[in-house]
Amino acid sequence: MWTFRSRIMARPEGWCLLAVSALTHFWQLFTPRVVVFDELHYEHFAGDYLSGRFYFDVHPPLGNLAYAAFARLLHVSGEQLLRADPIPALRLLPATLGTLTVPLIYLLLRQLGASRRVALLGGVAALLDNGLLLESRLILLDSFLIFFGLLAVSIYLAARGRTGTRRWVCLAASAFFAGCALSVKWTGASALGVILAAWFIEAVVRRAPLRRLVAEGLVLVAIPAVIYVTAFAVHFALLDHTSPDASFMSETFQQRLIGNVRYNPGAHVSLWRELRDIHHAIRVGNESLEHVKHIGSSPWYTWPIMKHPMGLWEPVHKVPGRRTMIILVGNPLVWWGGMVGVLIGLAAFLFRRSRFAGREFAFLLLLGAVLLNFLPFAAIHRIMYIYHYLFALVFVIALAALSTGVLARWMDDDERLWRFPSRRSEMLYGVIVALLFASFVYFLPFTYGWSMSDASWDAHFWVLHPRL
Repeated sequence: MWTFRSRIMARPEGWCLLAVSALTHFWQLFTPRVVVFDELHYEHFAGDYLSGRFYFDVHPPLGNLAYAAFARLLHVSGEQLLRADPIPALRLLPATLGTLTVPLIYLLLRQLGASRRVALLGGVAALLDNGLLLESRLILLDSFLIFFGLLAVSIYLAARGRTGTRRWVCLAASAFFAGCALSVKWTGASALGVILAAWFIEAVVRRAPLRRLVAEGLVLVAIPAVIYVTAFAVHFALLDHTSPDASFMSETFQQRLIGNVRYNPGAHVSLWRELRDIHHAIRVGNESLEHVKHIGSSPWYTWPIMKHPMGLWEPVHKVPGRRTMIILVGNPLVWWGGMVGVLIGLAAFLFRRSRFAGREFAFLLLLGAVLLNFLPFAAIHRIMYIYHYLFALVFVIALAALSTGVLARWMDDDERLWRFPSRRSEMLYGVIVALLFASFVYFLPFTYGWSMSDASWDAHFWVLHPRL
């Protein structure tokens, strides 16, 4: 039975992925020292917690609470956060989670039976994606969602090979982090959906006793619910002063807010009433976003082909003949190549099933994760952006790596990292990695906000047309 230590900590490629991931995430992390895109919102939310001023957001509060706790750890005051001044030190938190996500994808593939070289390919593809890198270098929420969700699925996979107390501990930990993902954004529920689907199918196939089925199901559902409610309980406990955002809430809720015209020190609003009020407000808030227009928004079906990269920042003072901009654009070879790999893998799985013998569970779990993280957006009518695709993207990367490994016969000889079936196969692997790296470097000016000449700028838009 593989453990975390034997799968990654004892493997040099795992350490290499971690080290290079740290380099790309933390290098020039505080540049530019300005507020980029939605960083202002999350700084303000953290400041509201430290000052006790009520705020309203359409997302659950765990990510904002994490930023507030980190700000307190850094001795950043609520007043500083509530000003428009940049607090780039807060980027350390998402950058850390983004750093850990890369080796976590390697670990996930190893847990699904991928060879070292295939797992490394998946980790390298994630490492060399400009979109995943940029999103986790800014004070935003998606790095939390992706890390918690992947960790939850990985720990569940660890539970599959365990029995007794160890299995229960792993199931509880998996449920805990799935609850964390849900408590950052509602779309984080997809991680729990993947876990529940895999767990239920496995239980049916193995004919698990009904008593154990009920008990494990209760753990997997109850713990995320407790985490979710607890996050809101802390949220309400910290925000006891009124603000303009209080108008989103019911009159009864406003009675508990100090300084509100309806404030009643004798009023006692139950947690369940507060939860009902906040979720009603979130529903109304999301419905109001259905009518909002933004130049950077894009429909869900355009995300896999990366049709609409998104401009996030441009300096106020421009230098003649040069352009500087931070753009949320992925590595085209990761996004497009990943989708091609998924489609080819799906065709091979359907028509050449024997090639996937013994790997059906791995393929179907990753395919289900891709679909659960992508197709539900078709039913959402509010304004959306390309970064909503990033959680699905990590599973696209993993599935494409697995499918390529199966079809190229890179899944054999698991312990030999660099022993390939043939010289041609080895060259193919090297060419894929080299092309991914070249494309990554080509688009780095948009990831780090480097200045380019007008000619270089135009050359980078040979196919991309970002909504700036």
